[in-house]
Amino acid sequence: MSKKIIVINAGSSSIKFKIFEENTYKVIASGLCERIFVDGHFSMKFDDNQSLDLDSAMPNHTKAIECVLEQLKKHKIITDFNEIVGVGHRVVLAGSEITSSVETTDFVKQKIREHIKLAPLHNEPELTVIEIFEKLLPHAISVASFDNTFHATIPPVNYIYPIDQSIAEKYAIRRYGFHGNSYRYINMQMQTILKKDKVNLIVCHLGNGASITAIKQSESYATSMGLTPLEGLMMGTRCGDIDPSIPIYLARQGMKNDEIDNMLNKKSGVQGLSKTSDMRDLQAKCKANDSMAKLTMDMYARRVAKYIVDYANQLEDKVDAIVFTAGIGENSAFVVKHIIDNVKLVKLVLDENSLSNKYGDYKLVSSSDSHYPIYCVRTDEELMIAQDVEGMISKRK
Repeated sequence: MSKKIIVINAGSSSIKFKIFEENTYKVIASGLCERIFVDGHFSMKFDDNQSLDLDSAMPNHTKAIECVLEQLKKHKIITDFNEIVGVGHRVVLAGSEITSSVETTDFVKQKIREHIKLAPLHNEPELTVIEIFEKLLPHAISVASFDNTFHATIPPVNYIYPIDQSIAEKYAIRRYGFHGNSYRYINMQMQTILKKDKVNLIVCHLGNGASITAIKQSESYATSMGLTPLEGLMMGTRCGDIDPSIPIYLARQGMKNDEIDNMLNKKSGVQGLSKTSDMRDLQAKCKANDSMAKLTMDMYARRVAKYIVDYANQLEDKVDAIVFTAGIGENSAFVVKHIIDNVKLVKLVLDENSLSNKYGDYKLVSSSDSHYPIYCVRTDEELMIAQDVEGMISKRK
């Protein structure tokens, strides 16, 4: 009986999962529960080329997880629930007291609960799912890997906000940063690729949610997301950096706080300007000479370029590589080219043949004339979490 680790990424209406063999980290299944609370749909890939799609009632997260476990057993991915020795959970935020991945003790769950107010769309369902798995698989070690802990090394000059510090301390207002498991993976990969023990990187994690981080000597030094994932880059549906008086102004015009929050998080960014949050659709509109789509792409690229220049300055020009990762960063040559074209203060030169080529885990996309090497690297946040679980299992032995 081979032992297995399941990695869970829970959202308000969805649960992504991936099953790893312990020790080898071979992926034996991955899937998604979606439309939880609506009707429910389950999909899964397994045995290299098999796939499954089915509708299944999911009135809550418990039923969704029961569906996952039932299908894993039905398709002989597991034969006994005791094969699952660990469950790793991706959790967005637990404040500054927790600085690494940890077992989900009562203290840890309380910290997740306390920070629901800062990450309501993520922390609440993540906590719910942790507690469900603890009941359904009580024998399995339960581990939380946090999006913010990689950024625990950021110095005060980069995490303190210039507001009344008595208020900041009272309400724990500071820059936390997110996408930490992705940055951990990219840091590890680039150490291997560049054959260096410590690396200085500017990493652009560009998906529907997007952020950028300066990594100095293999530690997070500066990052674009802040107290919440709303700050920083313009994203698929999030506004990113705006005048902070805008929501105050809208409130004074009669908009309710929840309406403003919903607009800034779900109806802004690329979606707010171009009526689509999908970069593939935006690219098609740009090629069709849609003026608003072109404006949107220019704004998106300029904001990423602004951070690249800022972080190159903060790293004192000692940059081993610029890395593009996540769904857009890994796959959209169109977006990467637009961003690089908008960096004017540093000579960055792409090899457009390499940029358009297919690749495995990574590819170098810059020419030898480029001041910094530029890479596209496929991230693997789930692998990082599986390794965290394995580490906790090893400590118990």
